[in-house]
Amino acid sequence: MGTGDVVAEGHWSSSDPNERCHCVPIGPNAMKVWVDVAKKPEVFLWRPTSDLTYIVDAVGTTIAWPASQVIMDSSPGSIG
Repeated sequence: MGTGDVVAEGHWSSSDPNERCHCVPIGPNAMKVWVDVAKKPEVFLWRPTSDLTYIVDAVGTTIAWPASQVIMDSSPGSIG
């Protein structure tokens, strides 16, 4: 994946480094996000689990993702 590729659409849940995602604190410089749509289903998750490996596996649940790679869009019609 190149820089700027949109791999999923969803909505923000938390930026608190102590917030847990699948029983693990998300830590600094990360966000907990809900995945609503997988745009690039074959992309590996930043922090895979025993049940979640690819973006498509995470649809309908939360994942930790690097904050620097999250694009916040609050325009009308956006999902998040």
